[in-house]
Amino acid sequence: MKVVGVCAEYAEAAERYFGPSRGAAWVSGFPPDVEMWRIAVIPEQVRILDFETRFPSALSR
Repeated sequence: MKVVGVCAEYAEAAERYFGPSRGAAWVSGFPPDVEMWRIAVIPEQVRILDFETRFPSALSR
């Protein structure tokens, strides 16, 4: 979905990465009409890889 302006998730990620003040400063550096895209990934399957059973020799060293 196309978003005009900074996506809320992008601003939250910037604050987590840079800290509250530097994250807000980073986001404020974008022009108000910047275009961003929000992409959702929905998994159809979930698999668990059990490396202990699948590759026991690699873990026994």
